[in-house]
Amino acid sequence: MTRGRILIALLVIGVALRLAALCLRPEGALYAAPDEDEYLQIAQSVARGEGFALHGVTTAYRDMLLPVVCAALMALFGDSPLPMLLLNVLLSVATAILLFDLGRRRFGERVALIMAGVWLLYPTAIIFSAMLFTETLFVFLWVLAVWLYDRLDEGGYRPLDAVALGAVSGLLMLTRAVGVVVAVSLIIYIVLIRFERPLRVRLRAALILGAACLLVVLPWMVRNYFAVGRFALNTNGGINMYIGNNPRANGSYLFDGEHERLLPPAEAGEAARDRAAAGLALAFVREHPREALRLWERKFGFFWATDMTQWIHYFWDPSGPPSVSKRLRAMPVARLALLAVPYMLMVLLGISGFYLVRHFPARGLLLLQIFLLLLACFVTYGTPRYRYPVMPALVIGAGALWRSHVWVSAPPWRRLFLLFTLSMFVGIWLFEVMTIAGV
Repeated sequence: MTRGRILIALLVIGVALRLAALCLRPEGALYAAPDEDEYLQIAQSVARGEGFALHGVTTAYRDMLLPVVCAALMALFGDSPLPMLLLNVLLSVATAILLFDLGRRRFGERVALIMAGVWLLYPTAIIFSAMLFTETLFVFLWVLAVWLYDRLDEGGYRPLDAVALGAVSGLLMLTRAVGVVVAVSLIIYIVLIRFERPLRVRLRAALILGAACLLVVLPWMVRNYFAVGRFALNTNGGINMYIGNNPRANGSYLFDGEHERLLPPAEAGEAARDRAAAGLALAFVREHPREALRLWERKFGFFWATDMTQWIHYFWDPSGPPSVSKRLRAMPVARLALLAVPYMLMVLLGISGFYLVRHFPARGLLLLQIFLLLLACFVTYGTPRYRYPVMPALVIGAGALWRSHVWVSAPPWRRLFLLFTLSMFVGIWLFEVMTIAGV
């Protein structure tokens, strides 16, 4: 069988698995699951012509692009999330195609097929397609941005390529505000790291990229200023900072009545609450710098925990135990392993590729993006779902291992440091398993 036919077969299998995940999800889970229900309600409000609103109240709390795309599909096909979920399937498969091309350019077609196959068979990517989260759209745009950067670099930093890359970076920010990581990483990488190009050419490309990105996001930020009083991409940035930086923070999501009590009432508006939350978070960091810094260890652990918690969203049951560990403990071990083991292998191989292979295209850019996303986690809080956008980068890193003498050609100190790093990740996962088991 030719490699083209193998790719087609993999794509068909990938689509089938994603459609199966969509069909097997419990009926009604999407309408009750956290976050998904709000994205759905906003999309339905937009589709009815009632504006970007939640429960009839104008909002900017949720990021814009997913509900608006979903609303456009509802206007065409009816008041159902199914068309958006089917689009998720196509976007997830398109991400695999982009990974194939990124791998082909770097490592050859054989490795590119493996990379595409890994993504198409990656269980978490499959179940995310069946959920009304921003992740599938966000990751597609992120990988598209890396693909467009390749085109920008290979084309000699042509202005039109910079415009396209800037526009996609802006769409990323509209999908999730943390997408600013991509725009910032691209500008830093182009201006400060790619010394092979003349400085004038690099600066021109960075300015065009930044201007195109700004043109995409500026109308929405202006809308938020006039609609809710906040010139920002959303009104949850301060809340997220507060969740991760307060005396009762645990490193992950914890926001209850005691936290709520310190914020202005809902009648004050979400912008006022967001500003107040940001102020509380900054005050905690200033007054308790050691405690805030010690939380980074826990945030790092939650960020790199396995994908097992995604089953809770997929099989959402409002009557389930309030504890995440108790919910997971009630699930079959094989089901937990289905999400945990492939993820762990991807992380171990991806990290090994970045450590052992020093030179492959855009390696520095991918590392910078991972670092900036991790920094955003430290500023806010850690959860495995927020780590999902770096998984394609780890697939690329793993692809770099497909060459001769990778281990023996690396310096001893690099190999030792790699073993230490991998041991740290294994320790995080062992602690997670013990917590779920109640040990």
